[in-house]
Amino acid sequence: MVRRELFELLETAGDAAFAVDPQGSICYWSRAAEELLGFSQGQVLSRGCADILAGVDDAACAVCTHDCHILEMATKGGQVPSFDLHAATASGKRKWLNVTTLVAHLDRGASPLVVHLMRDVDRRKRVEEVTQEALVEIRRLTRDQGGPDPPQGLSQYPPVDLTPRELSVLRLLSLGRGTADIANHLYISPATVRNHIQSVLSKLRCHTRLEAVLRAVRYHLI
Repeated sequence: MVRRELFELLETAGDAAFAVDPQGSICYWSRAAEELLGFSQGQVLSRGCADILAGVDDAACAVCTHDCHILEMATKGGQVPSFDLHAATASGKRKWLNVTTLVAHLDRGASPLVVHLMRDVDRRKRVEEVTQEALVEIRRLTRDQGGPDPPQGLSQYPPVDLTPRELSVLRLLSLGRGTADIANHLYISPATVRNHIQSVLSKLRCHTRLEAVLRAVRYHLI
């Protein structure tokens, strides 16, 4: 496959896309990327993606840098998991994106290109932020008012034996994620997610997901 064929293929993809060379310079910018972020091809081609996107993570730490660890990992053959990025747009506002990274090996002897597929997750991130604020308020009210007595057999801070994966699922539930979204985030099947949730409900002696989240907050498990 040559560059032209790759770029033609990416134009038909459902997601916005751009590609960078091993030096991090943008060599392809799809029409969908222009619609998503507002930057035209003329504004971005041959420029570093760090200069355009200036992306940060949830903690406002820089993800897009001139010494891009994602680019380095991809070009060295490492697997890059999908990640959320708070990126700049042409309007000056920032937008939350979920980014998938692929490596395209073209003609023999040619350097590979790193392709990023982007999708808008602004709405999902807003829901997460509101949910987190609600959890903080629940913790405050529970602390101030003492909260209900722990269920029989559980101490105030119970040593509930949740596995690391069950805790991950519980934290994602607390952010309002559904079964399919959790499965995609953790790279497991929806059936496995449901099994983990059922185990969490059993261990916390709950009947619903919301009840499990509230109880986990009450006991400082998440």
